[in-house]
Amino acid sequence: MNILASKEKLAPKPSGQALLRGFCGGTLSIFILLLIGQYSHHAWIMAPFGASCVLLYAVPQSPLAQPRNVIFGHVVSAAIGLCVALYFPVNTFSIAITVGLAICCMQFFRCVHPPAGANPLVILLTVHIQHYDWWFLLFPVLSGAVSLVVVAYMVNNWRSSKPWPEYGLAVWHTKTKE
Repeated sequence: MNILASKEKLAPKPSGQALLRGFCGGTLSIFILLLIGQYSHHAWIMAPFGASCVLLYAVPQSPLAQPRNVIFGHVVSAAIGLCVALYFPVNTFSIAITVGLAICCMQFFRCVHPPAGANPLVILLTVHIQHYDWWFLLFPVLSGAVSLVVVAYMVNNWRSSKPWPEYGLAVWHTKTKE
């Protein structure tokens, strides 16, 4: 079957306002992270943050684009990548296991954020050219993720009828629906 000739439905066409919000939000988020990094002399950005911007501005109502998922997803998966980089041999098997473990832990802690699944790869595939230590969790992981959420809060709530976020940062719930 020809995929291009398929009669399947496409996702709804985004409004002009949604396109503008995505463009402005993504541009502003990355620009701010780069500027803060230049002035603070700490990295506040890493490649997975570009993918986080896609979720934050193209599908902000998604559970995957909520503050808890963005912040904790990045921190959890980067911490796992750092553990392996600092305490275990880095090889094909450990890299693969680390990504699987990051996914499992994000699921367990209810903070799944797909772009964060790239964090262990970023760390383990560059460990031979960059020195990593536990400060990496603060700069760029936590500082950058929090900054993205702050900018997304402003952009997604500016002249919007849908408030963002759908839910906040609560780590533990006393009652769960399962």
